[in-house]
Amino acid sequence: MTVTIKDVAKKANVSIATVSYAMNGSTRISEATRKHVLSVAAEMNYVANSNAKQLKQKKSNAIGLFFNSWFGPIYSELVKGIEQVCHQHGYDLVACSMYGNENSTAHKYIRDRVVDGAIILTNSFDDEFLKAIAKKDFPIAVLDREVSGPHIYNILIDNFGGAFAATKALIASGCEEIYYFGGPNDSYDAQKRLDGYISALGYFKIAVNDDLLVESDFTEKSAYAQMLELLEKGKQPKAVFAANDEMAIGIMRAAKEHGINIPEDMKLVGFDDIHMAELMIPRLTTISHQKTGMGELAAQTLIDALSGEKDLEELRILPTKLISRETL
Repeated sequence: MTVTIKDVAKKANVSIATVSYAMNGSTRISEATRKHVLSVAAEMNYVANSNAKQLKQKKSNAIGLFFNSWFGPIYSELVKGIEQVCHQHGYDLVACSMYGNENSTAHKYIRDRVVDGAIILTNSFDDEFLKAIAKKDFPIAVLDREVSGPHIYNILIDNFGGAFAATKALIASGCEEIYYFGGPNDSYDAQKRLDGYISALGYFKIAVNDDLLVESDFTEKSAYAQMLELLEKGKQPKAVFAANDEMAIGIMRAAKEHGINIPEDMKLVGFDDIHMAELMIPRLTTISHQKTGMGELAAQTLIDALSGEKDLEELRILPTKLISRETL
């Protein structure tokens, strides 16, 4: 069985980044730590991918996109923007999911720098690992999380402002008891949207009620089941802010099955403005953001960095906008 960098890190009781520093002769770690890591690596017969290092002596003219799953309505528009810019500049786009964890093709490609730069849309790579990997000739664009380090560029959307606007719109429609369906705890987007919801309540001097906070997972299936559970317990929300449109659609489906009319009996706002939002009956009020534009900016930033451009912004936040339709 092939020994991975993660195996070495575990046995040496250090981070993956520290192993990378040791293997590359970095001065970021002490000489004692370097010797310890190299000793463990030699004991385990770990060998860095020399073929990949030789390949990196020449440009691959490819940008890597690394993400958790192929599924989700956001990805198609995001990838469209990335692909357009890559094509315009003569770069290929290599997309890799994280299936297989540390043994995945994605881990191999970024660890061995098989591509010229990387767009990260996953939290599977920890911050320290990305900081160790990012170099002048291997820039990284990070989406939907913040990582501060040289040659790392953060491309974000205004999750906080969008959630604030959604909650404010529900309050303006006469609702004060607003349920919040959120995403996973480890999601940057979910946390920022929750922060925006809480801040909007505070701005209007409405106390946060933990009983109205529903921890979900950004999927239609989970929100549908959780909404059914609420209704079966006799709890009928008068207003809901769903942290993405897929959950909002699940909520609408559950409400319809229980004879709840939207927006007469329950007002609802989603987030993302996916294609299905406008096709729903009633049409979903939601928060829109530049999905294709986000992909374009991520790809352009990497290509600019590879071209040697200086003074590139390390953090860019794209605006969001409330799209009022028929559920509010």
